Amino acid sequence: MASSEEFKPDPRLPKQLVYFLMNNHSVPPSCFSLPPTAARLPYLVDTMQLCIMAILTILSIISIIVYVEDAVYIMRKVQCPMKKRTSLWSSAAPTVISTITCLGLWIPRSAMFVEIGIGTYFGVCFYLILMVIIEGYGGKDALVKKLESTDVHINTGPCCCCCCCLPRIKMTKRKVNVFILVVFQMAFLKPLFNFIGLILWSDGIYNIEDLSGVSIALWMNVFLGFCTVLALWPIGILFREAKVHLAEFNMGTKFAIFQTMLILTSLQGSIFSILGNTGVLPCVPPYAFKARSHLMHYHLLIIETFLLTILARNAYRRKDEEAGFTIKTQTA
Repeated sequence: MASSEEFKPDPRLPKQLVYFLMNNHSVPPSCFSLPPTAARLPYLVDTMQLCIMAILTILSIISIIVYVEDAVYIMRKVQCPMKKRTSLWSSAAPTVISTITCLGLWIPRSAMFVEIGIGTYFGVCFYLILMVIIEGYGGKDALVKKLESTDVHINTGPCCCCCCCLPRIKMTKRKVNVFILVVFQMAFLKPLFNFIGLILWSDGIYNIEDLSGVSIALWMNVFLGFCTVLALWPIGILFREAKVHLAEFNMGTKFAIFQTMLILTSLQGSIFSILGNTGVLPCVPPYAFKARSHLMHYHLLIIETFLLTILARNAYRRKDEEAGFTIKTQTA
């Protein structure tokens, strides 16, 4: 029987029903308990599960090695300091997510912190992918000069993909600054909300697994979802032009990596969370329903980010001898 500190039945189920299932239907107590600690985990899982975890850990380590090799290449072959910095941070996204997920694999009780860590870094990735596009042109001034004679479509997803009546616009530096501000709000609010969530969690009033109508976590995520959709709009507008003008910079592949990570970290995680909360995924000791949904999500995510790390290496591995532009030009 699990200890009283670890025994944590689902609040949606009456305690009498929980004890009835355990006593009369041989449902293991671990199905209603907290996940095992990192120290006890190796002794509670079978050899096959340990082998799978070891293989996934090796994939994460390989991802780190691949990124380090790519980072050294970027440091040597990209002359523009702004492009160099942005490329290093942006190309690291699959590796960072893989590393954080691997930690969650071995520390089952860290699910909330894993989600916060991934969400915080990927929130910054919204700003980074926009900077990759802008710096591909050579900065804001070069972007405006390149597109000054182009009628830019703004009826792009996810906000306005069906609004064909929207007028086309001429690109100006003021509009580029507005685009940057709209995207930057996501890079700022996501870490801020995660920090607030940690403070509320310490007081016991923040739970990412609570999907009830009075859940603070639910309404914070709804607001962040709106901010995400809003931030994707200017990125989509500029990418629509960049895939034509910046094809030699592998911009299509870079944006595809960003979109794939958005789906994997948001949609895939939400699907597994719903399956765990509704009991669709069976309990397999020592993992309860929700813990097993996190485990399956981590298994897939490590494999997927490993493949994305290889793809990111090929996308960002490009020699660039242009001197680029200064920080003053970029922030003007």
